[in-house]
Amino acid sequence: MSSEDLTDTIAQAQRFLQGGRAQDAMSLCDTARKQAPHHPTLLKLGAIAAFQCGDPAKATGLLEDAVTHFPDDAEAHFNLGVVNQAQGLLTAALANFSRSAELAPDSAGAHYNRGTALHELSRPEEAVEAYRTAIASAPGYAPAHAGLAFVLRSLGELEAAAESYEQALRLDPADPQTQSGYGVTLQHLGRLPEAAKALADATALDPDYPDAVTNLADVLVQQGDPGAAVAACERFLQRQPGDSGVLAAKAIALGESGEAEAFTRLVDFDRFLFPEKQAAPRGFADIASFNAALAEQVLAHPTLVDAPASHATRRGKHTGELLGDVAGPSATFRAMVDDAVTRYRTRLGADLSHPFVANALSRWRLTAWSIVLQGAGGYQAPHIHPSAWLSGVYYARVPDIVGDANAEKAGWIEFGQPSEEFHWSWQPPLRAIRPELGLLVLFPSYFFHRTIAYDTDDMRISVAFDVLPVR
Repeated sequence: MSSEDLTDTIAQAQRFLQGGRAQDAMSLCDTARKQAPHHPTLLKLGAIAAFQCGDPAKATGLLEDAVTHFPDDAEAHFNLGVVNQAQGLLTAALANFSRSAELAPDSAGAHYNRGTALHELSRPEEAVEAYRTAIASAPGYAPAHAGLAFVLRSLGELEAAAESYEQALRLDPADPQTQSGYGVTLQHLGRLPEAAKALADATALDPDYPDAVTNLADVLVQQGDPGAAVAACERFLQRQPGDSGVLAAKAIALGESGEAEAFTRLVDFDRFLFPEKQAAPRGFADIASFNAALAEQVLAHPTLVDAPASHATRRGKHTGELLGDVAGPSATFRAMVDDAVTRYRTRLGADLSHPFVANALSRWRLTAWSIVLQGAGGYQAPHIHPSAWLSGVYYARVPDIVGDANAEKAGWIEFGQPSEEFHWSWQPPLRAIRPELGLLVLFPSYFFHRTIAYDTDDMRISVAFDVLPVR
């Protein structure tokens, strides 16, 4: 391939990517690499295209080839970090971003992404320094100011966080996520009228941004106006009727409003909470052998790390995506979940008057991850799964304490108690389920749920999953 032809090919691949034609870009790069197998730009463009096509393994391979042959290519290290971070390989991603920042010390993006990885790895003080380095490199880089603000808020440095959010908004006043984060910070500072205004501004910037609505509803509840919170949620749900995050916020506001009947209809444990013991899947002699294989895969998984900061797991470990393999126990697990979801979907029937049933998915995709707890008071804090329609959990290993009648349901999963991030005063109904080996529990993604802490040496391995719309 001549130099001129190669230049034209690269330009065409870039146009394909810019036009949303990632598959065409990947095919073009694959063909060109037969003539120039280690060309750095072809490797990087091909990796971007593969990643956009949902093939992170191929993207990783291309970028590892790039950094092997061109170890001083800061962009290749950066892109490899992005792919690794997306797969939950946080330690590897941090190393990639750190190397990129060493090679390009003036790159605000490299320092910023290093900060995001550090924060996920529960190293917030180092994340603060990374964000500040990014700002020093590019004072006008708004994401670094917003990232710094977010971590400062998590550290309880609220005044400094508010100042960083204000700077980010001066640089990019149209960012609803930054505006929403600013509103939450003002709420934590007790400046509720300002918080309500900031969050209303965030919803105006993007009426379909659910976090702004849930945060606004929480401020309204805290101000003693749960009716206004319900109304704010309903306005959003008229456009996005099945949004799990906003349905969860609406449920809290209904409870605070004293609308017990409406709350119970929305959060109906008897109707929508479905535990089901699973039979041994094909290829396994019994459920115990399947559980042993699944647990072995989880414990050896390369993404298993101490719980990332953005997740609900406390004093435990957490994996990234488990369903990337086409064979093995995780592939069997995918089929098991698909079958269970199909049965659940049929069991729901039709009910256009209920937002959960009316927005049931006819086609879906799955994502799954594992939580590993082993004593030390490990648990999962109350949370929901805002991006999904239906969620679930499967138990591959269960501590003996869950069967102890005197242990106050230690190690059980409990539904109904909202997260401490929300303001609520009434006591909602609760429903606890005892984990069993081979038990799969399905529930609407807007149902708050938590793991009751336990403190024995026995290991508890669960696989959580989300049922997501096909896009």
